[in-house]
Amino acid sequence: MKQFFAALAANLVTIAVCVVAGVLLVIGIAASAGSRPPTEVRAGSVLVVDLDQALSDQPAKPEHTSFFDEAFEPGGSALPLRSALQAIRAAADDERISGILLRGNVFGDGVRSGYAALRELRGALVDFGASKKPVHAYLVNPDAATYYVASAASTVTLDPFGSLLLPGLASEQIFLTGLFEKYGIGVQVSRVGRFKAAVEPFTRRDMSPENREQVASYLGDLWSEVKRGVAQSRRIDTLALQSLVDSIGIILPADAQHAKLVDRVAYFDVVLGDLQKLAGVNKAAGDTNTTGDTSSADRATSRAAQLAAAIEQPALPQITIAAYAPLAAAKERLIGGSQAVAIVYAEGDIVDGEGDQGQIGGAAFARELRKLRADKSVKAVVLRVNSPGGSAVASEQIQRELTLIAKSKPVVVSMGSLAASGGYWISTASARIFAEPNTITGSIGVFSLVPNIQGLANRQGVTFDTVKTGRYADLFTIARPRSEAELAVLQRGTDAVYAAFLERVSTARKLSLDSVKAIAEGRVWSGVQARRLGLVDSLGGLADALKSAASLAKLTGDYDVREYPHVKTTTERITELVENKPAPVAAKLQAATQQLGARGPAAELVRDLTRELGALMTYNDPRGLYARMPYILRVR
Repeated sequence: MKQFFAALAANLVTIAVCVVAGVLLVIGIAASAGSRPPTEVRAGSVLVVDLDQALSDQPAKPEHTSFFDEAFEPGGSALPLRSALQAIRAAADDERISGILLRGNVFGDGVRSGYAALRELRGALVDFGASKKPVHAYLVNPDAATYYVASAASTVTLDPFGSLLLPGLASEQIFLTGLFEKYGIGVQVSRVGRFKAAVEPFTRRDMSPENREQVASYLGDLWSEVKRGVAQSRRIDTLALQSLVDSIGIILPADAQHAKLVDRVAYFDVVLGDLQKLAGVNKAAGDTNTTGDTSSADRATSRAAQLAAAIEQPALPQITIAAYAPLAAAKERLIGGSQAVAIVYAEGDIVDGEGDQGQIGGAAFARELRKLRADKSVKAVVLRVNSPGGSAVASEQIQRELTLIAKSKPVVVSMGSLAASGGYWISTASARIFAEPNTITGSIGVFSLVPNIQGLANRQGVTFDTVKTGRYADLFTIARPRSEAELAVLQRGTDAVYAAFLERVSTARKLSLDSVKAIAEGRVWSGVQARRLGLVDSLGGLADALKSAASLAKLTGDYDVREYPHVKTTTERITELVENKPAPVAAKLQAATQQLGARGPAAELVRDLTRELGALMTYNDPRGLYARMPYILRVR
């Protein structure tokens, strides 16, 4: 019998080894078969920027050497903002790049492509235009965000069957109170701050007066920045633009051209012809007409001729910004440098523990910061924050590690589109804070959210009973509502964390405690407002923060810029796949949201509901206390 089991074990081991070897062999064959030649930039190439692609605050992605790498690419299709800026900057000096083409319908992910990120992208396009190379924008049905960026182009073309969806900005919030009541789910809260509206989706059916006031205030600042940018690039008056928006809303091609919001109304083949001339590609047909002063019959004939000519035209040399970005980054990278500035990206909800993709795990992030503190070659740290906040415990954990770093090397914060509540908490460990005018920040407040399912359970015949050794032993049970005494316990904890939050802001910003109390209360501010109130030091982007960090560190000569957290290699991602690590529910909801690529009101509603539920699933603070943005920000 013993020999039988020994032989069986040996066979099983042999089978296991063969399976593993087979998997590795298949992986090797797939990687080799899918290998790609190095990216080539042909002379006269046009850099193509897809305005439907979301921007993210993440480390640069490595250049794909195979289809295999691309299949396991983390972070979805989002393009790192700094990579995009580097690419545009490099393209201005690259003799092989003849110009830029912006293509856009509407932005695909308004959460990650916030207005502060778009402002930085727009600024890079304006600087590119100063190099005397043209920027062409071809638009079909752009929304305000898309047009805000595209208006910086030297030539803006609108499709004849398109329009400018430019009715202004609106912020819409979903309220789940009625839904919870219908199914017997109760929610009790404790909070500090009149404007701390994070609990309102679960306790109200509409916005509170305080919340409506703060939304109107920062939304007005966002819209003012859009109008200012458009008016400056298109050389029109902001009052005239506002009048047009209020009178029409959806601007048809003829009206858009008359108002000088676009340069011409034409089909894409016309734009393609211009780009081919720019790239030095010989056209197979004569000049084509735009849809200008021609009759319907002439336009139909011209359109047929354009299509025929487009088919015959040689291929346009082009490269996408995603493919060009690694090449641009390689030019700026300093190999083997003895001094470096580290950019640490904090994007997503702040959660307790390790976190997941798209989240800032307190334990994991603190561990990354400890490594940077010990790295003698890193002379300064830039923290790039794009977060609505989250767990109070995790926020404090991160803030503590940043405070320790600041004792030996300067820490500078660059705020992205969103750096609110816990996102502002972790920013208080810095020597300087930079924000864009349309950054959303502040929200200095704390809340606790405690649900219960007593009604839901009782309707299904489920009841609960408890034995305990202390009065508050089952304080966090979801089986019943909290008593007044228990709510008082929760409120004391909320008050204590809020007091600590105020103290950190007061110390970091060198403001009196009373001054901080006056501007806290959970209120959300725009970057412009935050600068005026003393919550940020300067208005500027990531590049400004990098320069400031290098200056504070007294760096001379060349220095490297390193990006963190570590981007997992293909091998690491395969290992996780083989190990079949279960993804948290919140991560699954987030992935499901990203897969909902359909457009339209119905798809948008499903995405919004999924995001709300996904955000609720990230509430994992061990004390149930959160420093988080009032709600998921939706600006349309």
